[in-house]
Amino acid sequence: MKTALSLLTCDKPELVEQSIKPLIEGAKQNHYHLFVCDGSTSEANETRILELAYPTGQVMANIRGGAGAAIVYALTMMLNHEEDYTHVGLVEADVVLGAGWLDCFALFDRGEADGLVVGAASARAYEDRILFQRDGYAVMHNIGAGMIVFTREAARLVLDNFRTAWSTDNRRVFAQLCNVDIGSYWAFRTNEHPCTADWHWETVLAAHGLAALALTPSPVDMIGQNPPLAEQGLTLASTIMLQRVDDIAFDRFRENIAWIREGGLSLGVDTRFHYDINTATWTYYPHQMHMLCGTYNGDWRLIEARGWGTFVWEAGNTVGDMDADTGEQIGNASLTVPVFGPCSVLLSGGKTGGKVRVEDEQSGFKAEPELLPEEGNGVLQMMVPAGLSYRNIRITALTPGVRFFGIQSRDKQPCIPNVSFNHSMLPTP
Repeated sequence: MKTALSLLTCDKPELVEQSIKPLIEGAKQNHYHLFVCDGSTSEANETRILELAYPTGQVMANIRGGAGAAIVYALTMMLNHEEDYTHVGLVEADVVLGAGWLDCFALFDRGEADGLVVGAASARAYEDRILFQRDGYAVMHNIGAGMIVFTREAARLVLDNFRTAWSTDNRRVFAQLCNVDIGSYWAFRTNEHPCTADWHWETVLAAHGLAALALTPSPVDMIGQNPPLAEQGLTLASTIMLQRVDDIAFDRFRENIAWIREGGLSLGVDTRFHYDINTATWTYYPHQMHMLCGTYNGDWRLIEARGWGTFVWEAGNTVGDMDADTGEQIGNASLTVPVFGPCSVLLSGGKTGGKVRVEDEQSGFKAEPELLPEEGNGVLQMMVPAGLSYRNIRITALTPGVRFFGIQSRDKQPCIPNVSFNHSMLPTP
């Protein structure tokens, strides 16, 4: 293994002081190269984290845009690094790795010995996120970004399928793979619950034939938790979880993910785009527009929306000019994207309200709604009518601060297969 780990930090140097120590020690022993991706908002915190990392950890400062952008930055940076790492990992600043945590690197071989192709491994395991207990490790239905190591293939899948999800997607994938409904015991139970992007990762990997493993017992402490783990309904796996031993279901899981990798099985869940089974609609988030052949122009800025796709596009501060021929305002930021059939464009007025133009370039449909401030008013779902037409929709921000949340449609949209996503595709925060 040739491994790189990125410690994700943003202020809170008192936490970093604890969490970085075992990582520095492992890097000194040449187990991996250590990066620190820091988004601190004050010069004092940035300087302190630089001091804590020096000289072993390489600090990448001024990583803006929130937790999701930091994750995408770290994975993109490590995958593109000239060292050509075979494995890349993430550690968050509230995770303190204890004695024996380096054993998680051996899980890639341990899983292979059990007939699995392992895409991710971790030293951290929460009890309710264990799918199966094995001898000394667990197969996980969720690990999270707190501490995780990917193969290159798995990291690429995580980026290309990066989005928030709903809990039903996770339940459906693992039920199809091994006939276990995680809704019978995990934190969300059977509720339909929105999940941040890192709750979607193991679902993506499993749907592509890769397993995610973690050490049990879990040699990890969580620090700075507010509220405490118990109030969050979380318990670190401090013992072997005997209630999760199920050799029959494990064998079914192993056979099915092997069948997926051989091309003989495809699950009935789309991991790249979100399908809402309750409303029968597809949602395409702003960072996925390039997958639909969409093109952004002008001054867009990145806004974090961890509960919605992870990212929202906000029109920048430049006020648009007037078109000399038509007298219409040109706008300072726009998106042109081909869409099949009727759709809804999801918009808000941002902090102060604003105005946007939405046009159907084939039918001539045009609307310029006044958008109310987002706080207290939410997001506008603007319908764009159509029959069986595949045409360009143009969205133009006429005032600064307008926000674009994505597009919804009843029809699944044509898209570019195998298209990649990385940090360079995000606008400046």
